[in-house]
Amino acid sequence: MSLEVTDGAVVAVDPAELRFLAHRVRALAETAREAAGSAARAGAQAAIAGGPGLARPDTAHAWAAEAEVLATGLAQAADAYEIVELRTAVAMGGSGAAAASRELSALEAANPVAAAQADHLWAAWRALAGDALVEHMSDAGPAGVRAATTLLAVLAAGRVALGMGRGSLGESARADRRRREGGGPRGLVPMSFRRGPGRAPAGLAEAVARIPNSEGLFRFDMNERVLVERYAMPDAPDRYAVYIAGSSEMPWDDTDPFSWGNNLGLYLGEPGGEGYDFVVAALEEAGAKPGSVVDTVGFSQGAMIAQRLATDSAFDVQRVTTVGSPLHVPVGDAVSLTIAHEDDPVAALADGGSPAALGGDGSALVRRPFAEEDLGLLEWSLPAHRVSAYASTAWAFEHSGDPRAGDTAAYYASLGEADRVERFIFVAPEDPPGRRLAGPAERGGATGGASAGAAG
Repeated sequence: MSLEVTDGAVVAVDPAELRFLAHRVRALAETAREAAGSAARAGAQAAIAGGPGLARPDTAHAWAAEAEVLATGLAQAADAYEIVELRTAVAMGGSGAAAASRELSALEAANPVAAAQADHLWAAWRALAGDALVEHMSDAGPAGVRAATTLLAVLAAGRVALGMGRGSLGESARADRRRREGGGPRGLVPMSFRRGPGRAPAGLAEAVARIPNSEGLFRFDMNERVLVERYAMPDAPDRYAVYIAGSSEMPWDDTDPFSWGNNLGLYLGEPGGEGYDFVVAALEEAGAKPGSVVDTVGFSQGAMIAQRLATDSAFDVQRVTTVGSPLHVPVGDAVSLTIAHEDDPVAALADGGSPAALGGDGSALVRRPFAEEDLGLLEWSLPAHRVSAYASTAWAFEHSGDPRAGDTAAYYASLGEADRVERFIFVAPEDPPGRRLAGPAERGGATGGASAGAAG
């Protein structure tokens, strides 16, 4: 199974680089024209002297003409790609949307041909949203295709009815609104935790496997929801890594902070949420403060929370790793590593994902089908939507030879340089009797124990 690794954007080319290349090619065209003139003069002088010509001016003129055509095409493509980037910025919303809209209008007016090319690129992204799942379900025959296309059609219709747009369109604007309005008094939830020594993960696959989950024979505590690792770095402040579970295994249980019902609010971009509050409280309990460096790793619902920490929290989130996420949210300058299985119906809820790059330099969107062969309707049992399945894809990416895999390996090697690693495992109580975990102010700055129940 081959991996597809991109940065997640409609445009994977830098318009500025194209314009620079166009400038260089035009300079070569000018050099060719000058060479043609020199050759013509040399030929004329040779003819007067009765000697052979030294060059063919017609060849140099042909080179110059071809170079000029290439330079024009490169400049045209640069404008088209920039128009797509500006349209993306407008569609995503956020603080830069108004300025992007003005730039977009000016560029479209100046170059209508490039605007038409941009229309085709944008339409291709919209048309291909969710196509991989439909293609993978095709071996199930008409019933499988209908199941996949019905899911995606209902999803698209629901998002349009709510004014959300396709994929991650509007996520930046929703994040801006949440930051402006604030979440109000945080909904604090009961939890207990265990703490002890730890070690840095050897790489990406091991990090993904650390996400709390109920898979396998040796998962004895089904209520583990969050793992926080605190790294005492040499000559630097402590940094944190948080691993966030997916939804509770019991859809009917609405008392769990990671209940299925909490998915909807996260998916629709609503502020707060019990799962988000649980993770923020866990990080604070482990010692993280506003401005602390936090790297996030999340699965499914936990992936949406991992992204939300980057866009909404007061922590300095520098790296966001998500697997099986129903949303692909751009996280600014943070490094975003998103892994999605093409045969995972939950990942298909991303509805085409983000037309913008998901993060800063080194970010990647890694996609592949998980199953060796098409399973048809059996895919709805979600074998592709498991932490263990995504850990295997993470391993494949680590060994893919992609330069971004090398960057990822270097990041985990840097964690291995920590002087000390401490781990905190946070557990949601089975029967919360209305207890609430006190926030930092209420705890008086305590960094250990649990206010909502005995730490064990």
